[in-house]
Amino acid sequence: MMMRKFLFIIISVFSLSFAFAQTPANWRFEQKDNGDGTIDLIFKAEIEQGWYMYNTSFFENGPLPTSFEPQPASGFESVGKLKDLATAKSKYDKAFKMDVLIFEQTGSFVQTIKRVSGDKFKIDGLLTYQVCNGKECVMEELDVTFSISATTESIPAEEKKAEESGRESSTDGLLVFLLIAFAAGLGGVVTPCVFPMIPMTVSFFISGSGKRREGIIKGLIFGLSVTLIYTLIGVLVAVFQSTDATDVMGSHWIPNLIFAALFAVFAISFFGAFEITLPGSLANKADAKADKGGYIASFFVAFAIVIVSFSCTGPFVGSILAASVTGGLALKPILGMMAFGLAFSLPFVLFSLFPSLMKKMPKSGGWLNVVKVVFAFILLAFSLKFLASVDAYFGWGIITRALFISIWIVIATLLGVYLLGIIKTSHDSDVKHVGPGRIIFAIASLSFAVYLIPGLFGAQLASLSGLIPPSDGSTIVINSGAPSASAGVTESTTASVGLCGDAKYATSKNRAPHGLFSYYEVEEAITCAKEQNKPVLLSFKAVTCSACKVMEATVWSDPAVLEIIRNKVVLASLYVDDRTELPVSEQVTSSIDGKVKNTLGRKLRDYQLSRFGVASQPYYVLIDHNGEILVKPVGECSLEEFLKFLNSGVEAFEKISAK
Repeated sequence: MMMRKFLFIIISVFSLSFAFAQTPANWRFEQKDNGDGTIDLIFKAEIEQGWYMYNTSFFENGPLPTSFEPQPASGFESVGKLKDLATAKSKYDKAFKMDVLIFEQTGSFVQTIKRVSGDKFKIDGLLTYQVCNGKECVMEELDVTFSISATTESIPAEEKKAEESGRESSTDGLLVFLLIAFAAGLGGVVTPCVFPMIPMTVSFFISGSGKRREGIIKGLIFGLSVTLIYTLIGVLVAVFQSTDATDVMGSHWIPNLIFAALFAVFAISFFGAFEITLPGSLANKADAKADKGGYIASFFVAFAIVIVSFSCTGPFVGSILAASVTGGLALKPILGMMAFGLAFSLPFVLFSLFPSLMKKMPKSGGWLNVVKVVFAFILLAFSLKFLASVDAYFGWGIITRALFISIWIVIATLLGVYLLGIIKTSHDSDVKHVGPGRIIFAIASLSFAVYLIPGLFGAQLASLSGLIPPSDGSTIVINSGAPSASAGVTESTTASVGLCGDAKYATSKNRAPHGLFSYYEVEEAITCAKEQNKPVLLSFKAVTCSACKVMEATVWSDPAVLEIIRNKVVLASLYVDDRTELPVSEQVTSSIDGKVKNTLGRKLRDYQLSRFGVASQPYYVLIDHNGEILVKPVGECSLEEFLKFLNSGVEAFEKISAK
């Protein structure tokens, strides 16, 4: 008997150690006195091979950023927020449909504080971060303590594993951004404000002495000047870009409202309601300088064209700048505008090098206004995206998912109808027939409208999840044949079929997917399962977990899976990153680290680790009414594996119930 107890203790200790060893990141903490009354708290992470950690940038509807929350105390004041010390790498996240910034192998961060007294003091804080490997994610919170001496001497805080932080390049996402900026520059050329000026500008290059060499030089100077002017715009944005620009652009209502208004105004202008122009005096002065001739005149010609074309290129420039300041890279606005200017000037330069190519240019005509109107429809659609962000910021619930998709369907349909020549604007010329190009684009636009329609009936539209609002209960769930809930009402907060009563801790952020009803803590789910004589499906997840979103979008959406979850189990969606404060009566003291878990997420994460020895998400467990595991739990897996897991668990429960 003693030997059995001894073996049990050894196995338990080993299992507990394995659970802790699962954390794929190890940290070292340092501090540096800057000699000016400020101290840098430095966080260095060693990340296991195959895993990556998100940086400090916040992305709306994106992953969990690395953050540090120091507890208020006498002796110091925080200076800003936790910032990246090394350069993060850009990575396209398929689950969130956006570029995110990550660290691989190593990552380093810095939190600056300001000393307000000469006495020694301690800084206690909570370090929160998330690491993923493409299949699962682990969210961790570490309590960190820094001891600051009275002499401001550098003292290490606490050490785990050490390694110097590395510099990572951000080539992948940056390359995509630059290609988009380059394409925008080319798009600006085929607008009514720019395209007709190409022959006149090239004529200026080859006029004068008539020498081909001089024309080439003028064309090159023009191209460099245009690129320089747009690059300077990017420089101004980069200079005045604050360190918190990512947070502001991603979530604050002011910049989103500004861009929504700008895009809407430009769209109305492109429809022909009015023209947006910069002060004519600027263009006149530039023209006067250009008339003096010489190579320097090429610069003023470039300046004049940039000014005159603003009414058409403004939306392109605004879109690039809006995208650039949300990327976390200081040079991004500069590089983006440089790529735009290079592409914008490229046709002018090519025609100055090869004037004979102008003979093959399409003539100016009504097609230019068609291009302008097409851009107007696109701008109108994107203005709604920014407006929806404002609505989400205040939680008004006015621009619901259903309303957003409906407006986009109307816009895409009207665009297709316009391209077919059925409707016209005041600036359109009469055409006897519609060309193949317009027919192809009309088909594309109308097809996009048809693609959006299932989104009104509960379809996820995963490819557009980064643009349209998340599921909010305003759409119709086909399976039930009725609205899942009225707009602005959280479907999971009302007593419904499949639940035994109201779900505690349900919010708009943690609502179960696909119209499923769920509980959000284990105890309530087990109580309901006893009443309905069903097993409980524990779904450990996180709002910021990429792999969790992928599983729900690709596996849970299968009708067979939905049928089982909806009718044969009681679902418990356990969000380990839920920061809802728990009443004292519901708080628990961890058997692992001895700390009080005062939020719902910490309590659930501690339950997952202590009960199942796993800290990663997604993680799915089927349990009976006594909390016992019915079948082997699974993480991210294929549809076939998940169906086998569900069916085996339900069968095991039915066998137990039959006894």
